[in-house]
Amino acid sequence: MLRDPNICDACARLRLRRNREAATSLDLWIPHCEAFPDRVPDEIFLGGFDHRAAYPGDGGVRFAPREGAEDALRLYEERIGAV
Repeated sequence: MLRDPNICDACARLRLRRNREAATSLDLWIPHCEAFPDRVPDEIFLGGFDHRAAYPGDGGVRFAPREGAEDALRLYEERIGAV
C-alpha cells in the first residue's frame, strides 16, 4: 500500500527518523519537523491537511517549499483539489 502525496513531501522542514518499534514497513519511519518534533500529525501527513495554514500546536512554523520539489507539491495540490 502506498500513501497519497502530502504537503510534507515538498517541505524543506521534513525529517524522518527510524521507528524502532515498527510492526510493518509502513511504520518504519517517523516523520517529524520543526513544527512537530515528536511526529507530524496524521491529519497532515496522511490526511491531506494543507499546512500552509495554521494547525494546532505548530507554534507558527509552517510549510516551507523544498527546492526541486515542485512536482511533489503539484501532485499534493491535485489530490486536494487546489489546482
